[in-house]
Amino acid sequence: MGHSISEVEMKFGFSCMTISRVYREYRESGKTSNLRHRCGREKIMQERDQRRLTRIIKRDRRATLPQIAADFSAGPSTSVSLRTIQ
Repeated sequence: MGHSISEVEMKFGFSCMTISRVYREYRESGKTSNLRHRCGREKIMQERDQRRLTRIIKRDRRATLPQIAADFSAGPSTSVSLRTIQ
């Protein structure tokens, strides 16, 4: 696009290595990809738990984090502590 790597680095705050890697990948394959979603790390919460948490939050948007954690832990699924969330 006519900008140097250092200009892009200053504008967006990414490292030179990241910008160079993405640019090289784009030149070689014509596209960029993000494969982080397949990194192999197990999910902390199951999809079912995520839906339940969403319902709890929608029910009371002003609830504090300890209230949300207590509501979530009171249910039939996995209990959660504040240390896990942070």
